[in-house]
Amino acid sequence: MPPRFARWLLDRALPHDVRGDTIRGDLLEEFRDRGAWWYRRHALSIVVRSGRFRRGRGREEKPSMVIESIWNDLKYASRSYAKAPSFTLAVVATLALGIGASTAIFSMVDGILLQPLPLHDPDRLIYINEISPSGDRMTVSWPNFLDWVQRARTVESIADSREEPFTLTGVERARRIRGRRVTAGFLTVLGVHPALGRDLARDADRPNAAGEALVGDAFWRTELDADPHAVGRTLILDNVVYSVVGVLPPEFVYIRPYDVFASMGPVSGTAQLTERGNHSGFYAVGRLKPGVTVDAADREFKAIAESLEREYPRTNAGVSARAERLADRVVADIRVTLLVLFGAVGFLLLIACLNVANLLIARGAARQHELAVRAALGGGRLRLTLQLLVESTLISVVGGALGAAVAFWLLRALIAVAPDGTPRVEAVRLDAEALLFALASAAICGLLFGLFPAFQASGVHGQHALVRARAGGASAGSHRLRRALMVVETALAIVLLTGAGLTMRTLQELTRLDTGFRIDHLLTMRVMLAGEQWTEARRRNFVNDVGERVRAVPGVTKAALAFSLPIDGSQWNSVFIAADKPAPVRAETPSAAFSPVGVGYFDTLGMRVVRGRVFEGRDTEKAPLVVIINESLARRVWPGEDAVGKRLKQGWFDSPTEWREVVGVVGDVKFEGLTAETPMQVYLPLPQQPIRSVAVIVRTAAEPAAVTHAIEDVVRGIDKDLPLYSVRTMDEMLANGARRRATPRARARRAAGSVDGGAGHGRRPRRVARALRVDRESPVPRRPHRPRDVRRGHRDAARRGDDCVLRPRLARGARRSDAGVESGMNRSCDVLFWIRPSAAPAARASAKARAHLEIH
Repeated sequence: MPPRFARWLLDRALPHDVRGDTIRGDLLEEFRDRGAWWYRRHALSIVVRSGRFRRGRGREEKPSMVIESIWNDLKYASRSYAKAPSFTLAVVATLALGIGASTAIFSMVDGILLQPLPLHDPDRLIYINEISPSGDRMTVSWPNFLDWVQRARTVESIADSREEPFTLTGVERARRIRGRRVTAGFLTVLGVHPALGRDLARDADRPNAAGEALVGDAFWRTELDADPHAVGRTLILDNVVYSVVGVLPPEFVYIRPYDVFASMGPVSGTAQLTERGNHSGFYAVGRLKPGVTVDAADREFKAIAESLEREYPRTNAGVSARAERLADRVVADIRVTLLVLFGAVGFLLLIACLNVANLLIARGAARQHELAVRAALGGGRLRLTLQLLVESTLISVVGGALGAAVAFWLLRALIAVAPDGTPRVEAVRLDAEALLFALASAAICGLLFGLFPAFQASGVHGQHALVRARAGGASAGSHRLRRALMVVETALAIVLLTGAGLTMRTLQELTRLDTGFRIDHLLTMRVMLAGEQWTEARRRNFVNDVGERVRAVPGVTKAALAFSLPIDGSQWNSVFIAADKPAPVRAETPSAAFSPVGVGYFDTLGMRVVRGRVFEGRDTEKAPLVVIINESLARRVWPGEDAVGKRLKQGWFDSPTEWREVVGVVGDVKFEGLTAETPMQVYLPLPQQPIRSVAVIVRTAAEPAAVTHAIEDVVRGIDKDLPLYSVRTMDEMLANGARRRATPRARARRAAGSVDGGAGHGRRPRRVARALRVDRESPVPRRPHRPRDVRRGHRDAARRGDDCVLRPRLARGARRSDAGVESGMNRSCDVLFWIRPSAAPAARASAKARAHLEIH
C-alpha cells in the first residue's frame, strides 16, 4: 500500500487525538519490509517471462507456431540458396554423386546378397558337390549321385543338374540357347510348379528314355509365340528331339535365367556318365527335412563319401563331399567383391559429407554477422541451430532426390558391364528399399554435415558476436574444425583415388603381359557338333573341311581348330602319369589341361616351339599316338631332361587310355585368364581325339570384323544347322575379362575423385575470396588474437599483391593436405597388397601434387 494513500486513510478513519506520527511510522516500516520482497518477486517473474519469450519456450507456444517457424525457415533457406547458385550447385552435385553411387551399389548388394532366393522356403535348400583329394571343389560323378539318392536321409528330395548350352535346330536359323540338364524331380526340390503342363516324368532319367523339356517363360513367349497349347510340341536340341512337357512361371529363376531345362534320359546311358571316375559338370541340390540343419546334412554326405571310398577305392580314393546353403553357394564368388565395393562407396558418401560440412562451415563463417544480429535480437542457440539444420536438411533432400536419378543411371551401367554369369543380376533393380536407402542416406547426411557446422555457427553471443562479425573474423574453433575435416577428407579421398589409379595401372599392365602368343588380328568363334549324326568320322571330316575353306577366305592368313582357347580356360582337366617315373600317391597325382588341337594351331597363335616338332598331317587316327606338352609340364615331370621321346597317358596305370609319345615342347601361354598361374598343358592332335565343341581360330591381315560374315557363310555351307557363337577377337577376350573385373571398383573410385574434386572447386573460390577480399564490407579475415596493426598490415599487403600474405596461407594448407595424404597413402598401401614397394613413393608424390594443386 503506497504511503500517501495510507496517510489519507488514517486521517479519515482515526480520531484526531489518536492520529500521530507513531502509527504512521510503524505502517511505513511495515510497507518497506513487505514491499521490497514484492518488488523482487515481481521483477524475477518479469525476467523469467522475458527469457521464455526470447527463447521461444513459453507455455503459450503451440505446435502450429513450431510448424510455422519451420516453414518460414524452409522459405528463408530456399531464398538463401537461390541467391548463392554456385555454392548450391557444388553442394547438391556432391551429395547427388555420393548418395547416387551408394544407392546403386546398395541395390546390387540387396538384389544379389540380401534378398532371399525366389524359391519356396529357400533356407532349406542345400548345394552339394564333391571334394577332390587335394581339397578342391569338383563336380559330382553320376554314379555317386545315384548312390546319394538311395542313401541320404537328411533330405526330402535331391536333384542333379549342370549348365549345358544347346543348339536349337529345326527353326529358320539355328542358334545357341542357354540350357540346363536336370534330373526328374528338379522342380519338386525347388518347390516350383509349372505354369502350364507338368514336371519331368519320374522315369525321365532312365537311359535312352525319351527326351522331355521344360521351357522358360521368356522362351515360351519368343520361340513358341506364347502358345497356350505349347505342351506337346517338340524341340530339336543338339539334334535330339525333346517333347515340351511344361512351361515355367515367369518369376522362376534358378541361379540365372535359362531357356530350356532338358531331361537326363538321352545322355544318362553314355559312357562318359556311367564311368564313376568321371565328374562331368553336375552339381546336386537338395531340400532338407524339417528340423534338419545344414551341418547335419554335410556330415551325412561326408559319411556317404567315406563309404563309397571303401566300396570303390579305384575311383573314389580321397574323394569327399560338402553340403552348404544354396543361397551362399550361388553368390560365393561375388560376395567379397560386392561387400568391398559397398565399403568403398561408404567411404565415398563419407567424403561427400565431409566436403559439404566444410562448405557449410565456410558459409557459416561468412554469415557470422547475420547470426550475430539474430542472437542480439533474442535468438537463442537452439533456435539458430534449428534454423541451420533445416537449411542443411533441405539441401540434403534435394541432393538425395537427384541422387536417386544418378543411382538409376549408374545401376543400369553396372548391370550392363556385369560379367556374363553374374548370379541373380536379374533381381537387381531400383525398388522401394533402394529409394528408402537413398532417403535415409540423405537424412543421415543432413545430420552429419549439418549438425557440427550448425552448432559451430550458432554458438554466438550477442554483443561479442556482433563485434567479431563486424571485424569479419571466424572463431578459432571454426578454424580447427575445418582443418580437421580437411585432413580426414583428404585421407579418405587418397585411399580411393590411389586405388583407382592402381586399378587403371593394373589394367594397363595386364594388357602388356607376355601371354605367350600374338593377340593381334586374332578372331575366335565356336561351333557345336552335337547329335548322333555327328559320328567320329564325320567330325574328323568336318575339321579338315572347315580348316581348308576358312584358309581360303580372302583376308585370312592362317586358321586352325581346337578344343580350348588360351585365356578362356580349360574345358578338360585330367590326371596323368609318366611311363618312366614311379607311381605317385593317388592323392598327389599331377593334373594337366588337355586340349585337342588341329594342324597349324601353334603357328596360327604364334606360339614358341622349344623342342621337337608340331602336329602335322601325318598325325592321323591311324598313326602312333602323340602329344605335345608345355614347358611347365616338362620342368615339373622331367626336370633337367629332354622330354621329347618320353611317354605319358591320361588317367592311372590301369585306365583304359593308351600311352602317348611326347613329340614336342612349346612355350607356356596364359591359359586360365591373365593372372592365374600357367597350368601344365597337354596338346593332342584332333584326328586322334575327335571333339564336339570346336573353336575356330583365324589370323587375319586386316581387321577381324571384316571376315566374320564370310566365315559364318563357310560353316553354314557345310551344314545350315550349325550356329556360330562366342564370336570375339582375342583383344576383346583380354580386355573384357580385366575391365569387367575392375569396372565397378574403378567407377566408385573415380566417383570419389569427382566428389573430392567438385567440392574442392567449390571451396577454392570461397577460400580465395576470404583471403584476398579487402573491400570495406568484408575485410581480411583475422584470427582473434592478432593485433589490429598486424591486421591492418596484412590488409595493405594484400592490396599490393605481396606474397607475405599468400605464402603463409598456402603453406598452412599444404601442411594440412600433406597430413591427409600421408594417412591416406598408409591405408592404401595396407589395403592394396599388390602394389610394388617402388610404386608407393611415386603414388605418394602424385597424391601430394594433386592435393597441393587443390590448395593453390
